[in-house]
Amino acid sequence: MAELTFVGAAGTVTGSKHLVTTNGTRFFVDCGLFQGAREIEALNHAPLPVEPARLDAVVVTHGHLDHVGYLPKLVRDGFRGPIYCTAPTSDVIEIVLEDAAHLQRHMHERGFAQERCHGLAPFFTDDDVRAALAQRKTVPLESDFNVGGATLRYRNAGHIIGSAYVEMVCDGRRTIFSGDLGHYDSALLEDPQPLRSADTLVCEATYGNRDHPDDAMGELRAALLAGVERGGPIVVPAFAVERTQDLLVAIGQLQREEPRIAPLPVHVDSPMAIEVDAVFARFPQWHKPFPQDGGAPFGCRNLNLHVTMAESQALNDLDSPAIVIASSGMATGGRILYHLHRNLPNPRATIVFAGYEVHGTLGRLIVDGVTPIRIFGDRLDVRAKIVHLAGFSAHADRRGLLRWIGTLGAARPNVYLVHAEPGSAQAFAALLRERGFEAAAAQRGESRPI
Repeated sequence: MAELTFVGAAGTVTGSKHLVTTNGTRFFVDCGLFQGAREIEALNHAPLPVEPARLDAVVVTHGHLDHVGYLPKLVRDGFRGPIYCTAPTSDVIEIVLEDAAHLQRHMHERGFAQERCHGLAPFFTDDDVRAALAQRKTVPLESDFNVGGATLRYRNAGHIIGSAYVEMVCDGRRTIFSGDLGHYDSALLEDPQPLRSADTLVCEATYGNRDHPDDAMGELRAALLAGVERGGPIVVPAFAVERTQDLLVAIGQLQREEPRIAPLPVHVDSPMAIEVDAVFARFPQWHKPFPQDGGAPFGCRNLNLHVTMAESQALNDLDSPAIVIASSGMATGGRILYHLHRNLPNPRATIVFAGYEVHGTLGRLIVDGVTPIRIFGDRLDVRAKIVHLAGFSAHADRRGLLRWIGTLGAARPNVYLVHAEPGSAQAFAALLRERGFEAAAAQRGESRPI
């Protein structure tokens, strides 16, 4: 019988690593970085339960850093096997890892290592990234591939472009790894594919204890109109992969519906997001058609793309209402730090967070109302209006998770809940037990037969 060991994303949202051992074969499903509070990020330096050189493969569900960010170090430490992923995910991995290496180097060169990198050397280098990228092997959806004695298949998860959940059949038993599951009725992506039978389900539960608001567009409309009334910049921390594109589609729709929003300039200050836009163009079969209003990307008018640092710095002169979208979405690095540094003390500014903020991140501190905030060593009093839009998360909420699990029909697999803070995982486990499942929050380091 195969064995599953929870190495990461167990008791935490980030650091996804699930070790499968079967018939002398060992492989990870996902291999991501821990992100968030200092004690969480310190887990990146804990030894793995298996030497990288003894791993046979890594099976990646999607390209977010908390699912792929450990790959360069794994390769540097001796892993030489294939890194399986879908074709769009392969492109996203390249964008995300190259950006992460650049960001680490920049933070250390500028002397911000103690504040945001906890005084540690960069976790990986450009050379490590290139070595990891050379080991990618793409697999289409609904196509079986083998790792040792296990047969695996990708099915659409609807989370970000290229995302997939994993079906694994080994010794006649079926195990499902959800990766991160998208929400239903997305403007850009198809719904997650229904489940088939399963004996074990490893399921994310980021929002296992709550539901998204029913009117995400209404929330965004209200936030933008409030920003217009305040009279200053509207700064939006947003992940470059998917969240920025979701926001552009939504803003485009509001521009067509709301005269007070229609004239707002929209600035995307994220070279990484611009590269992700190109992934959407390369893989039209992986997303729904989106508006092409007069050639405006994602149907968003008045759109300005900022690539160079000079173009980014020109936004410092903004004093009237304009939307500035920059990554990262949790304010853990990137150009958003400069916009927050300038605008958090500005009582005329509005800061709009659109999605989940992990405990211990700068974004979570701001959303929770902490003031003053330290950025680049400066102590900043928060005078800007802070808005948190939960409805724009790329994760399924409690209703969405139950809807997806409900596609199992009468099947009642063992369920292990991952990618969640403890309260969320425990609440969702209790909900599943009421429905007849054997369900529990996974614990880091524990092993279970599957």
